Amino acid sequence: MNNILKYLSLILSILLLTLNGCGSDDEEQKENSIPVKVYEVHPESLKEYLNITGTISASNDQIVYSKISERIDQILVKPGDYVKANQIIARQYNALMSQSVDVAKANLKNTEAQFELAQQNFNRIQRLFEQKAVSTQQFEQASSQFKVANSALEAARAQLEQAIEQLENSIIKAPFSGVVAAVYVELNQMVAAGQPIAQIIDPSSMKSKLKVVSKDIKYVKKGLPVEIVIPSIPDKKYAGKIISVDQAVDPLSKSMEIEVLITNSDNNLKSGLYGEFKIPVTEITNSIIVPETALLSQTEVKINKQTGMQETIKKYFLFVVENDIAKIREVNVGLVSNARAQITSGINLNEKVIIVGNNVVREDQRVQIID
Repeated sequence: MNNILKYLSLILSILLLTLNGCGSDDEEQKENSIPVKVYEVHPESLKEYLNITGTISASNDQIVYSKISERIDQILVKPGDYVKANQIIARQYNALMSQSVDVAKANLKNTEAQFELAQQNFNRIQRLFEQKAVSTQQFEQASSQFKVANSALEAARAQLEQAIEQLENSIIKAPFSGVVAAVYVELNQMVAAGQPIAQIIDPSSMKSKLKVVSKDIKYVKKGLPVEIVIPSIPDKKYAGKIISVDQAVDPLSKSMEIEVLITNSDNNLKSGLYGEFKIPVTEITNSIIVPETALLSQTEVKINKQTGMQETIKKYFLFVVENDIAKIREVNVGLVSNARAQITSGINLNEKVIIVGNNVVREDQRVQIID
C-alpha cells in the first residue's frame, strides 16, 4: 500500500513539473513575441484623384461704388455685419437734393394744371373748328398752346425723375444679401463718383479658379464633384463641383482654367484661404485595399540582355499573420491613392496584414496582435 502511494505521488509531481514547464514556455513565447497592429483585408473601393492647389474667394463678391460726388453723411454698417438685399449701408449728404425733389414736384403739379387747361381749351376749339365756328388761326393757336403745355409736362416729369434719381443715388444700398467685407470711407469724407464705398460678399458659397495642365485636361469636365481640404481647417472637408471649363489652352502656361463652386456649409471659409482640390479621376471597386504603411519595398537593378541598359525593378512585400506567425508575401500593387494601395495579387480576403511593426518583424517570427 505504501509503495502504491509513493508511486502516485511521483506521478503527480512529474505532472506538476510538466505543467509548470509548459506555462513557462508560453510566457516565454509571449515575451519574445513582437507586438503588431493588423488590418483585416476586405473588399473596398479606392479613388484616384487629380490634385490641384489654389485660393478661394466668395462666389458673389461686389464692391459698391458712389454714383455721385458728395460727402458721406452716414455710415450704417461695419465690416462683419450681415446685410439684406437693398439694405441701406450709407448715405451721402442730400439735403439740397431733397429740396430739388420738392421743387420738381411742385413744378410738376403746376405744369399738370396748365396742361389740363391747355388740353380743355384745345378740345373746345377743335369742336368749334369742326363746326366752322372758329378760324383756322384760332385752331392752330390752341393746338400750338396744347403742344407747348404737353412738352412742358414731359420736361417737368423728366426733371422730377432726374431729381429723384439723384436723391436715390445718394443712398447707397447692398446689391444682395451677404456680409460686409470692408468699408472704404469715413464719415464726412468727400467722395467722387465711382469711388469705392464698401465690399459685400455672399459667404454661403465660395469659388476658386484653378489651372489644369494640358496632360490632365482629359480628366476635367463641367459638373464633376470636387473634394476640398483647407490646411488651416484640417478637420473639415468641403464639397464642391466644377461649374465651368475653359475651351482653350493658354499657349504660354500650357494650362486651362476651370472654376469650382464650393459649399460653405459652416461659414468658416474666407476669401483668400489656400485650398487643396481633389478631382476624382479613377475609381476601383470590390478590390483588396490596404493602408500604404503595410507595404515594404525593395529595389533591384538588372541589366537588360537585349539593350544592355540598366533597369530598375521595384518589388513590394508585406507581412500577414498566420497562427500568430509573421509570413512575408510578395505582392503586386495597383492604384495607390490617399495613403491606400490596391493589391492585385499576393494576398487574399480576410487575411490579417501587419500595418504597425512590419519594419521590425522578420519571417516566421512570432507576433502578438494588439489593438
